Amino acid sequence: MWQTVAMNGTIERLLPLMDSEPMGILGVSACNERDNWNYFIAVASSKPTEGVFEEYTIEAATWAIFYGEGKNPNAIQELEKSIITEWLPTSGYEYANAPDIEVYLNADSQDS
Repeated sequence: MWQTVAMNGTIERLLPLMDSEPMGILGVSACNERDNWNYFIAVASSKPTEGVFEEYTIEAATWAIFYGEGKNPNAIQELEKSIITEWLPTSGYEYANAPDIEVYLNADSQDS
């Protein structure tokens, strides 16, 4: 999916819409109902998409923020594994019914 949007110009069309936090290209993994999983490559924006892109609203919540870096897809997979298996069980928090949001600050997937 990431390779497709990088090659077909979608990311270049998303960038001018970015005007809200978190700044960066977003990977949004949303599972709101049983077996209903969606993954969006997106930007945070208050601008209308004029039907070109699908809009997805993320409700306010308390978020835990983790930083990582490295080559993808391994870097994000290792970070998520550590969060779920190491941090979450001892944190006092529960996994909520909210999307997971990846924020990519560097467009180079080899150094994300």
